[in-house]
Amino acid sequence: MAKGGKKNSLKAALSSQQSRLKKKQGATHAVQQAQRARSGPQSKRTGKAAPPSQIRPTIPFSSTDSILLIGEGNFSFARALVCSPPEPLQFLPPSNVTATAYDTEEGCCSKYPDAAEIITTLRKKGVEIIFGVDATKLDKCPSLRGRIFDRIVWNFPHAGKGITDQDRNILTNQILLLGFLRSVAPFLVSGPIPVIQKPRKRKGSDEEDSGDDEKTNVLDNDASRKARGTILITLRNVTPYTLWYISPVSLLGDGLITNTFSVFCQGPSQARKASTPAVISWAKT
Repeated sequence: MAKGGKKNSLKAALSSQQSRLKKKQGATHAVQQAQRARSGPQSKRTGKAAPPSQIRPTIPFSSTDSILLIGEGNFSFARALVCSPPEPLQFLPPSNVTATAYDTEEGCCSKYPDAAEIITTLRKKGVEIIFGVDATKLDKCPSLRGRIFDRIVWNFPHAGKGITDQDRNILTNQILLLGFLRSVAPFLVSGPIPVIQKPRKRKGSDEEDSGDDEKTNVLDNDASRKARGTILITLRNVTPYTLWYISPVSLLGDGLITNTFSVFCQGPSQARKASTPAVISWAKT
């Protein structure tokens, strides 16, 4: 009974929060529409977003991090991280990476035709691979008990229940994410709360901007390496994922969002592709 009551109260809290945020979103959208109508068409300068090739990349890891990957699917992200790392991660030891999947190894290889080859490559490199890992019950995994990580990553989480009703679908995925945040907290490295990274406004001319764009924005400078471990959640920046309201869900998980940034897939990337997904960095408070 206690478990049922706790689950119902959690659903009620998320449902109430979702209802309030939906009303607020509607009001905000109406204001934005009115402002657009008054301001008229945007100029070419401000109306277009910078192409991916001109956006400075953000690397949310350092070469000394211990990294846990959740829900890897066919392990293509793990392969990209280990086999084709960006320059700041050239010296990341493959043994620092632990990649997990919800499926069994047999189920994973039957679901994804390229998984077997990728898994073999990663194991030869020294990456630890664990199957049958439930993101909401990490303490039930014997291979993870007692271990801590600097970064825990879940790319494109989804309950995968095929619920057609949008409100129920949103609530189901919110519960999934909240369960993940609460499950993963004990597996994060202890330390001071990371500094919250606020997005910087672009200043100056295009020529001035292009100089900065050639550099890589590595979140983990000397100060942040001493900070506590963080969780990175990647979500597509389109509906219905934007309706999951990850910010209030993270607060219910007793944590805070320390940074957000966009991901652009360029060239023959081996990682999973998505239309401009956003990565959310979260830390336990």
